Amino acid sequence: MQRRRAHWGLRAVLLTVLAGLLTTMFVVQIMPASPRRAAAVSPKAAGGHHSPTGGTAGKPHTGTAVPVPNIPGAFTGAVTRPRVGDGCGLALRARSSARPVGDCTVVEIGDSLGNDLGWGLQRELAPSAGLRLVQLDKSSTGLANSGYYDWQAQLAAALQSYHPQLVLISLGGNDEQGLYAHGAAVQFPTAAWQAAYTQRVGDLVREASASGAYVLWVGLPIMEQPSYSQGIRLLDSIYQKAVTAEPNATFVTTWPLLANRQGEFQSQAMVNGQSAALRAPDGIHYSYVGEDVLAAYVLREMALIYHVDLAPASEEKITGW
Repeated sequence: MQRRRAHWGLRAVLLTVLAGLLTTMFVVQIMPASPRRAAAVSPKAAGGHHSPTGGTAGKPHTGTAVPVPNIPGAFTGAVTRPRVGDGCGLALRARSSARPVGDCTVVEIGDSLGNDLGWGLQRELAPSAGLRLVQLDKSSTGLANSGYYDWQAQLAAALQSYHPQLVLISLGGNDEQGLYAHGAAVQFPTAAWQAAYTQRVGDLVREASASGAYVLWVGLPIMEQPSYSQGIRLLDSIYQKAVTAEPNATFVTTWPLLANRQGEFQSQAMVNGQSAALRAPDGIHYSYVGEDVLAAYVLREMALIYHVDLAPASEEKITGW
């Protein structure tokens, strides 16, 4: 009799524990996820928001935007290294005429928007251009959540493996979120957040430059969702200031390229005289033609910045630009 009572007591305890577990699982499933922008992410959390199409989804924030200059072209920092690498014709110092590119390796890093740029570059780079493009972008990454993907460590490995003469950087689409700095969580886009993020941008540029490479940072474009685009303007302003504060590093803005004449988002434009989509349906990423337009623009900027004879293969260009 005592054994039977003991068995029933044990069963009652087990049933109580099981009921508690099922209740907890049900509550976890129905609770809405907190906005990633409201708090700093855990260092082990995955980075970036994603739309159903795989794009970076922006959410409203209350920060004050800092506008980027609305002028086309590049902003270049001090020049302490006139040219790079034997056999590579890239040079930041002006010369009488453009020279052939030579034998140059370009390492490109970035997020899914960097992927768009890299795919366009793969198509727009003529086989005779003399540039070897190593595309190392990874979607959903950025500088805010280094616990998910540490771009400083990844870049160090890439520099060791490929010894590039140029490091091309295009990221930031996932970085409108909190981050950890000095062991504390700081929220986007507070002054503390901006200071910490600026430090990370500078660290990445200095790491690449210390290897003997030039650095070209390609800015983010205007976005369709106004609140998300506001944060992107802030990021672009940080990139411009932090990148050009370092020698041998250049920032190229894409904002005026992708905005219309009124400075507003445009999903379509006349490309080589024909109407074409520039952006994907998510209002964030580039369309196939948009990738080519962006890549052709970046290659033309590279020719001007580094004083080399470099032209895109198909010259995809927004009419009137």
